[in-house]
Amino acid sequence: MDLGKRTIPILLLMLAAALVASPACKKAPEPAAPLPPVAVTPKKTVPAAEQAAAPEEEKVQVFVYNPTGKRDPFGSLLRVKKADEGPPEEILTPLQRVPVTDLKVEGIILMGRKSVAHIIAPDGKAHIVSIGTPMGSHKGKVVRITSDEVIVEEQFEDYLGRDFKQETVLRLREKEGESL
Repeated sequence: MDLGKRTIPILLLMLAAALVASPACKKAPEPAAPLPPVAVTPKKTVPAAEQAAAPEEEKVQVFVYNPTGKRDPFGSLLRVKKADEGPPEEILTPLQRVPVTDLKVEGIILMGRKSVAHIIAPDGKAHIVSIGTPMGSHKGKVVRITSDEVIVEEQFEDYLGRDFKQETVLRLREKEGESL
């Protein structure tokens, strides 16, 4: 019985090997006869006068692509900022080197038309801003100061190269237990 358990798998393996090898033993088909060469006739040139008189069916329509006002289909969707765009790093103020969302409003003083806000940068330094003060890393500037918030308008560019403006609101944070 032990001999039968050993011989069955061996016989099955030999049968599988014979089936796999059998198609390889067949004779390869004969190659087909080569095709006869095709005779190429040169095209007649038609004078311009005859071409104008030819029916419209024979005229070839040529497609011309005009890329003006369209983006390059093979170009990257992410535009690389050129070195000559924007002011150099040395001219930027400390408030322009950081994103607007990293700034904190510590206080606001309303003096009629002249309102100022006390802004703390991420490095811990305090800055006084008024309407028109440039701030933020996206060419932003302060457009409005109210009793509890500072509104900064920034210019962005989407992946198609279109410019758009976005307002970011920085709220005056109240300390725990105190209110205005």
